[in-house]
Order: sequence, then C-alpha cells, then structure tokens
Amino acid sequence: MEKALTIEQAKTEFESHLLIALFKATVEQSTLLTGKYKQRMKHDFNKWQKIGFELVQQLETRNFTDTEYMDKLSDIFHNVNSGMREEFYKGLES
Repeated sequence: MEKALTIEQAKTEFESHLLIALFKATVEQSTLLTGKYKQRMKHDFNKWQKIGFELVQQLETRNFTDTEYMDKLSDIFHNVNSGMREEFYKGLES
C-alpha cells in the first residue's frame, strides 16, 4: 500500500513534472528548427536535440510519470508557444 504524499511532497513532485514537461516541450519545439542551421552549428544543434530527447525519456522513466499526463503538461507549453508565434507572425504581416 502506497503512503500518501504530504502537501509539500506533492508540490515538489508537481514542480518536477512541470520542469520535465517544459524540457520536453523545448526539445519537441526544437524540431521546428531542424535543418535550418549549417555546418558546426547544425552539428551542435542536432547533437543537443538528440541528447534532449534521450534525457526526456530517462526523466519520464525515473519519475514514473504517466506518458499521457506528461504529454498533456507539455501540450500546455506548446499551446502557449503557438499563441505567441501566431501573434508575432500577425505583427510581421501588418
């Protein structure tokens, strides 16, 4: 039988999940830039992206988070980014 978390433990766990989701969203967001850089910068970017995806997978596994739950959290960050992108692009077209 699992022991219930204290409020402080639950807050810490949630903050960890938010951080993992933010990192996951950052790495996933980076795919929009795949192929946009040249030579050394391209190599470094691709390396960073690969390591990022591996780290997200390890963090999700070690934190025993539900993948669907983590996807929902990272989707929140994606939605914020999408809204900012739309507003920025509107300004360019004006």
